[in-house]
Amino acid sequence: MLLCIFSLTGCQQQIMQAQVRDSRIVVLDIGHYYHPQRGGQGARTPDKRFGNIEECEYWYRYVGYTARIIEQAGYQCRICCRGSMPTDKKLAEIAIREGVHHVNTPEPNAVYRSKHHPHRMAVGMLSTNYALDQKPAAVIYLHHNSMTNHWKVYNKGAIYCNDVGQQLGISVADVITRSIYDQGGMPNNGVPCDIILRNDGRRGGGDWLNACNESYVPAIITEATFLSNPEHARFLGKEANAIRYAEAIGHGVVHFLNAR
Repeated sequence: MLLCIFSLTGCQQQIMQAQVRDSRIVVLDIGHYYHPQRGGQGARTPDKRFGNIEECEYWYRYVGYTARIIEQAGYQCRICCRGSMPTDKKLAEIAIREGVHHVNTPEPNAVYRSKHHPHRMAVGMLSTNYALDQKPAAVIYLHHNSMTNHWKVYNKGAIYCNDVGQQLGISVADVITRSIYDQGGMPNNGVPCDIILRNDGRRGGGDWLNACNESYVPAIITEATFLSNPEHARFLGKEANAIRYAEAIGHGVVHFLNAR
């Protein structure tokens, strides 16, 4: 009996892994959410001296550039956000144009359970539920980072990944290091983009990534730039650079998918 159970589990694993390998769908999750009165609720620049950026609003503006790089390579993108439609008219127009699926999480900062792997719980989990429903080849959580509420030069940007997403993380980090940091115009003091395995559910994003991992779906969180770093903020504050950065993530994803 035990042998049958283990055999069945092994077959199920192989089927799920094959589904992921054969999938042509990539899910892009716009990090955090938009509040009707307070605007985007993600990391932001400390003040306006070196740039005025909030990460959720940023990714509404530029997620389409990431998606188009991936789609031009023959894949399909699904874009989501755990909140509801922004009240800002320009952001709402972009959301409609890019086909953003709003999960409409009842309490966006509350902890929710994974419907695919019920022992996994996290803030933002309902976006992951949506993502895994798409049976994707990869999930990309689009974020920026911020170390403090004050301006500070901090260069140790990273791509967080799950176990099965380490090659995806390496691919995206490599493109960012080569085409965005330093020689690409974003001062980073020669520090490459790091790749950090995150499989501790008690830490930020851990159980989003773990839920994806248990479906054998490579997943990453992009924390490669710091909105509290004045040099990063200056760079991202220029639209041409913001587009290049969004496209760089897309190129990294495509490189990974084509190499599977």
